[in-house]
Amino acid sequence: MTTHKLVVKDLQLNVSIRGQGSPLLLLNGLGGLIRTFDPLRDELVDYRTITLDVPGVGKSQMPRWPMRLPRHADLIAELLKQLGIDQVDVFGVSWGGALAQEFALRHPSMVRRLILAATSAGPAMLVKPADILDFFGRRKGAKLRMQEGSRNSIQTLLRFGVVNGMLTVNPRSYYHQLTALVGWTSLLRLFRLRQRTLILTGERDHLVRLYNAHILCQTIRRAELHVLQGEGHFFVVTSARRTAEAIREFLCQQHGDEELASISEKGTPISQSQMTVFGRFLPFT
Repeated sequence: MTTHKLVVKDLQLNVSIRGQGSPLLLLNGLGGLIRTFDPLRDELVDYRTITLDVPGVGKSQMPRWPMRLPRHADLIAELLKQLGIDQVDVFGVSWGGALAQEFALRHPSMVRRLILAATSAGPAMLVKPADILDFFGRRKGAKLRMQEGSRNSIQTLLRFGVVNGMLTVNPRSYYHQLTALVGWTSLLRLFRLRQRTLILTGERDHLVRLYNAHILCQTIRRAELHVLQGEGHFFVVTSARRTAEAIREFLCQQHGDEELASISEKGTPISQSQMTVFGRFLPFT
């Protein structure tokens, strides 16, 4: 796997770009390393996938102070500009789903379509710092033995990710990412999103419960929900093919109103004949 070192807003970032198709930005979950997306990217070879270790994770520079989510979003926007990408489809999972929402809200013209996976509109997905400390054995008496029925617990998910080299082992990285979410919510702003949005969730996700997906779907105007039956929180890895199929089907949908919006945003005059054609597709709202 080839990665690149880019300096964005005085921070050195570890960035990976693969493929030649339409650009698709992949934003990782808590502690997620670039390779977490390898199974999904193997299924999406017809897209130009862009992903990164966010600041403080993996081979990206650790900021001196924790960054809030809006600053992370602005960093992503600057990164894409450096890469010469004006507009991109965005896929965000878990913590990365929160970042994807913030990015779409702060830089709406840069997002064509939005895919939110295993995520929520607020702190319902927060992991307790004590869970992280316990897992890495930083607290006395920490017990990491898997208990019966804990298949989808945070401890089990951390173990799965660390053992497979998909999650960082630096507790400070988790602290920075958790700090970014403190007090954050998108709930009262989601009505502003105009992008068509796919909400992906696992039926058995016990970390970010199914009701979070329903809240997102009901609040975002152009949202649709896809539930992966039998899957838990890590379905992007454990069911990469099904996830990729849902992503591809959603991104390949044709909608005349998006083309109209694209023409309008570029400042190109829209003729009466174009309005007539597009009017056949536009709903009365």
